[in-house]
Amino acid sequence: MIDTEPQWRTNLVREIKRKTIHITGLSVPVGIVVFGKIYTAGMIALALGVALILEAGRLRGRISLPATRDHEQEKVAGYIYYIFGSLVTVALFQPMIALTSMLMLSLGDAVSGLVGSVLMNANVREQNIRWRFKPLPIVASMFMACMVIGYVSSSLTRLPWEIYLFGALGATLADSMALVICNRGLDDNLTIPIFSGIMMSLAALL
Repeated sequence: MIDTEPQWRTNLVREIKRKTIHITGLSVPVGIVVFGKIYTAGMIALALGVALILEAGRLRGRISLPATRDHEQEKVAGYIYYIFGSLVTVALFQPMIALTSMLMLSLGDAVSGLVGSVLMNANVREQNIRWRFKPLPIVASMFMACMVIGYVSSSLTRLPWEIYLFGALGATLADSMALVICNRGLDDNLTIPIFSGIMMSLAALL
């Protein structure tokens, strides 16, 4: 039996607002296509610098930023990991692999977040318990969303299905499992595009 959150309607509305901001990450794939890898990486680095200044002000209580989660009030918020993960992804991977990885982060994670907002036990990182997985419906929704993303974007990227299959597996693993290092759960905004990019890069070598 699938258990839903008692306040799932409120959670869903809040998550929709958060993911609306999250989807601004689509600017990264657009940047790769229009401006190329080097220029896009430079713009992300600039955005990261600005974001770090804003985040320092937020953590010191000098400014307030929208859509931060309750557990982020006294620690670095997810958007910093999102921007940093975007920079690493664009810098490390072949452009079309980086593009697909970022689509899986911005769109796939949005689908996962919306499904997770209505189900119990969706937050596997808050308690820093290693090897804890999200409920199966969330895992399945993330994987299916990433496969659709890979298929639709393949008309542009020309990546074969075997490549984006590996990318979907990597993105789903990063989204669904609590990865704990030094008693701290790694933010999936960082791990989703990197895991996806690594898996696709390895698959391309096979």
